[in-house]
Amino acid sequence: MKKTFCLFLALTVFSAALWAGGKKDEPQTTPTPPAATAPAAPVLSGKKVIVADANSTHHLNLYVAQEKGLFAKRGLEVDIQQTGSGVAAVVGGEADIVFNCPTGVITPIANGQDITIIAQVKIPCTSVLVVPVNAPYKTPADLKGRQIAGLSTTCCAVILIRDALRNQYNTDFELVTLAPGAAIAALDAGQVNGAILEEPFVALALLAKDAAGNPKYKTLFNGSSDADGDGTIDPNLAGENPPCRTINANKNFIATRLNDAKAFIEAIAEADQIILSNPIAEDIVDIAQKYVSVDRQAIINSNPKLGFTTQLAAEQLKGYADALLRQGTIKQNPGDGLFAPEFKGITW
Repeated sequence: MKKTFCLFLALTVFSAALWAGGKKDEPQTTPTPPAATAPAAPVLSGKKVIVADANSTHHLNLYVAQEKGLFAKRGLEVDIQQTGSGVAAVVGGEADIVFNCPTGVITPIANGQDITIIAQVKIPCTSVLVVPVNAPYKTPADLKGRQIAGLSTTCCAVILIRDALRNQYNTDFELVTLAPGAAIAALDAGQVNGAILEEPFVALALLAKDAAGNPKYKTLFNGSSDADGDGTIDPNLAGENPPCRTINANKNFIATRLNDAKAFIEAIAEADQIILSNPIAEDIVDIAQKYVSVDRQAIINSNPKLGFTTQLAAEQLKGYADALLRQGTIKQNPGDGLFAPEFKGITW
């Protein structure tokens, strides 16, 4: 009886060992704790939003929204493609969105092409007249017949300044069509008398020094200068707070992916607030330099002037269309037809 009980006890202990450790011949291991659950990734729409972009600090809100994940958190996958033909790409359906000078978009809209304005990028236009520091211009009338570099006859700033000269001073200048970098080079070479430049190229020009270390250029007739030295600030020839660039979209994109378009604008509006809270923050300047090859100090000097907003200056934009109509560039002003009706009450 004693032998039988000992045998039963031995079998019980052996069975317990098998139950706790698995099979007899398997090595014993410490169980691995479950991995921590990772945060859920944004659920993307499955379709890219293609932005045709000619890189500029004026599009800084686009870059900030991309780099800080503001599109991704709304489920958007944004593909920024660098091109000098952004409006044509949107009209043709190769891209969904383009940030552009509104006067470059008004013409295809007036011609019935598949593009519409959905939001503002910034206000005001920062383009001003830059001239050598020793330029003899005391009043706007002194610009008569001068060779002034500018982007094009349909550039917003060129239109505004020329209209003011014609209507208020019965005069005009000779436009030399040049891109900003080439315009500064032409100024340096004495090939033009002045240049209508936008930021950050204005800042670049004002940072330039002559051999003696003195400033080479100044701005005139932009609401901050006193050309004739009478102690009175001259009015801005371009007017008060003229609107600058707009966000423009392919009409089919708006019709078929309206929610994506609205989410895109929400992300831009969030980026606007980040930039406006500190436009010269180190991370903001770093993002600008990632996309735009401009001197860092010029970016720092110009960023505070970029008044980012998504709210359209609708009446002033329609005024640009009137100017293009007077030029003969378009045959009719589309009026409210410039803007996407789907965004009425949102951005206009």
